[in-house]
Amino acid sequence: MRSAIMVAALVALAGGLAACDSSESPASSGPTQAGGTSVRQSGAPGDEPTVVPGLDTTDPTPAPGPSPTGLPSRDDATVDARDYQQRDSFYFQSPTGNIMCGIVSATTLGVGCQLGHANVIPPQLPDCTDAPDRKVAVHVYGGKAEFLCTSQGIFVGEPVDGTRKGGGKILNYGDTIIALGAACTSTPQGMRCDAGGHGFLISADSQTIF
Repeated sequence: MRSAIMVAALVALAGGLAACDSSESPASSGPTQAGGTSVRQSGAPGDEPTVVPGLDTTDPTPAPGPSPTGLPSRDDATVDARDYQQRDSFYFQSPTGNIMCGIVSATTLGVGCQLGHANVIPPQLPDCTDAPDRKVAVHVYGGKAEFLCTSQGIFVGEPVDGTRKGGGKILNYGDTIIALGAACTSTPQGMRCDAGGHGFLISADSQTIF
C-alpha cells in the first residue's frame, strides 16, 4: 500500500513540472522577422529601440549645392558702381556712345540698353524703324529678356561730361559693372548684360537675348 502511494505522488510531481515548462517562455522571445532575426520591442523599461538590419537610417536629403545665378561673381566687377550712380539707378554708355544702358531701380525696366543707331533691326521688332521715336532697345526684367522699341531715353542717364548728350559715364571695353543684382560688361562686340540667369548682347549690328 505504501509503495502504491509513493508511485502516485511521484507521477503527480512529474506532471506538475511538465505543466510549468509548457506555460513559460523566455523573456527575450518576441515577434521575428523573415529569416528568423529577432526584433526587440521597445517601450518596456530598459529596452533599446528597435533596430532592423539593412534599414538605411541616414538622412536621404542631399546636401544643398550652390545656386546658379547666371551672374559673374562680385569679384568680377572692375569698376565701382557708385561712380555710375544717378540717384537710385546706374547709367553708363559704350566708348562709341552708341549704346546707352541703365540698371534701373524701382521700375519695370530692370537692366537694359538702347541704341542711338541700329544697322540691323531684330525681327522681333517689325515696327521699329530706327527713327528718332522708334529706337531699338532690350532689357531683362521679371526673369526674362525681351526686345523693346522705345520713343524715349528710358536707359539714358543724365550728361556727365559737360555736354548735353546723355548716357552716363563711359564703361570702357573690358570693364564690368555690377549693381542691383545685374552685371554688364562692355566689349568691342557690344554690351552684354546678365540678371538672374537671363541676358542680352546688343550692338548696332547684332542684338540677341538669352
